[in-house]
Amino acid sequence: MIKNSIWGTIDSLLVTYNYADEDGLKEFRKGLDKALNESAVQRVIIIVSIPKGVDKNSLSPHFLIYYNGPSDYSLFGGLKDHQLATELKHSFDALICFGVMKKHLKATLRQTEIGKKILVNSELTQDTSYDLELNSASDSPSEVIQFVVETLQKIDAHEPQL
Repeated sequence: MIKNSIWGTIDSLLVTYNYADEDGLKEFRKGLDKALNESAVQRVIIIVSIPKGVDKNSLSPHFLIYYNGPSDYSLFGGLKDHQLATELKHSFDALICFGVMKKHLKATLRQTEIGKKILVNSELTQDTSYDLELNSASDSPSEVIQFVVETLQKIDAHEPQL
């Protein structure tokens, strides 16, 4: 691992992922676990956005994952999950957002101090709230994660991003 790369300098990581189905989530977790085990990341929080109608209690529990759905927000958009709200008070070296972030979650994360914001495989283009946008040709969650890690290992953390 290149210590001066973006990936090599990440100590705390926030990841967001949009739930599509259980198999995709399992593949995402497996790919992310592999990448994190081979990294310098010490602290990670994963927020999985679930659509309305999906019961988060039916999903596989994981100590790093917070399942986040429309019912997790108050009428005025405040986050009801106190444990996640407490976690988001800490700063993070990087945010890696897989796909389009849900609007309530994006509003919640505006209050979190994040060093680098990286958007992956989003149909949104030119979103100026991100420092870097990456697009993988693959739809496989584990291949996308591998692509992201390999790309971030090639970028010098101290170079200004375009």
